[in-house]
Amino acid sequence: MPIPPHLFDDIVHKALASEVRREILMCLTKKPKYLSEIANEVKKKPQTVDFHLNLLVEIGIVEGHWREGKKYYELKDKRILEFLREHRPIPAELRPKPPHEIIIEVGQNLSKRLDRIEKKLDKLIKEENR
Repeated sequence: MPIPPHLFDDIVHKALASEVRREILMCLTKKPKYLSEIANEVKKKPQTVDFHLNLLVEIGIVEGHWREGKKYYELKDKRILEFLREHRPIPAELRPKPPHEIIIEVGQNLSKRLDRIEKKLDKLIKEENR
């Protein structure tokens, strides 16, 4: 079953936020391949490729089928090829963030939460002192 049109771009952007996943998808454009073939072609360890393949399977872009004792992977929705060929930009909010940006963002969110808690406590103290 193909990905619903209203979800396709969002899902594809998330999948393509990784260079490894883009390479895997391009590797699968011509024919179904099994894990070792894909790993050799994208020059990554099989464990790395397996991790990314599982994610692509989970979000519905790739599917796997057992044949002759090997699990072959193929593109589930060929629209991904158009997307890859058009080189559509990936929105900034879907690109992976560097660790230092993640830490800054977590710190900012924590600071906002603590400010809200502090305001609630101040309000409670004022009400109690009345």
